Amino acid sequence: MKKNIIATLSVLTLALTACNATEENYKRAISPSGAPAIAFYDQTKTDYFETNSTPANVLAQLQADNYGMVVFDFYNGLKSLKANQGHYKLAKIITGGNLYLVGINKTEAPTVDDYIVSFGKNLLPDIVYKEIYGEDIAEVTHYVNAVNDAQGVLVSGLHEGHLVDYVLIAQPALFATLNNVNAATYGTLTVIDSLREKWTEKTEQTAIPQAGLFLNMQYYVNHKSYYDDQLALLDERIETCIDDPLTMKTKIETDLPSEDDQKALFGFTSKVAYNVQKDGANGFALVRGEETIDIHGFLTSLNILEDYSDFIL
Repeated sequence: MKKNIIATLSVLTLALTACNATEENYKRAISPSGAPAIAFYDQTKTDYFETNSTPANVLAQLQADNYGMVVFDFYNGLKSLKANQGHYKLAKIITGGNLYLVGINKTEAPTVDDYIVSFGKNLLPDIVYKEIYGEDIAEVTHYVNAVNDAQGVLVSGLHEGHLVDYVLIAQPALFATLNNVNAATYGTLTVIDSLREKWTEKTEQTAIPQAGLFLNMQYYVNHKSYYDDQLALLDERIETCIDDPLTMKTKIETDLPSEDDQKALFGFTSKVAYNVQKDGANGFALVRGEETIDIHGFLTSLNILEDYSDFIL
């Protein structure tokens, strides 16, 4: 496990970290902190899994060989690979839509007169957000870098000194904020929309494919059986997170007892993860192995007509 304690960790630092493990880079995996990281909940004691809270740092790894497995926004990952002729391929969608629009002292849909904050400009959540709410709302939206930054805005109710009316956020940051009694906004928050529900109403598609697992095909050629095993184990971990979140919680707490360390690695604690997943809620919107996600249909709905088939396993 490598904990991402400093959010501004540079790509160069990531590359240097990898230098000591070149021969085993094919075993290494990196994910953004946040929802997709929970799919690696039992990897906290290994040196082969790490997270980073700066999306650009993770995206850059699709153009390097420091990792055999990279988790990232599936669309921007595919777009980057095609633009740079990278040698990774998308092997699996991990999360399928855990985005929410939250009002601060608001109970109705936003208007162009409201102060709205979203995260990850032009990343997949933002693309879906714009498609659902339209260009007029998009034009008055302000952006922060990542979901943990959006959580900070939702906790404080402020962005660059301005009072905020709405924040786009993902689970489990939403749950953690709603239950943070020390938040300046505690008791004033209302979940206005689930973007997954809005997307289903608009398109009849049942999911918003978000984070995907990309495999380094240069390593895959010589280690296919290893990656086949890793994909099977990933599916097993996802099943556990959905069907038996108490086992997930217990494993994290056994291997990584400190809540500060849990937050540093995942972006949230085991308790938050359990509460988001319990009673069959699957608030992380994890995608089971047998689920079929129509990537082409989803992209077509967004009027994205590029052919990315060469970069899908």
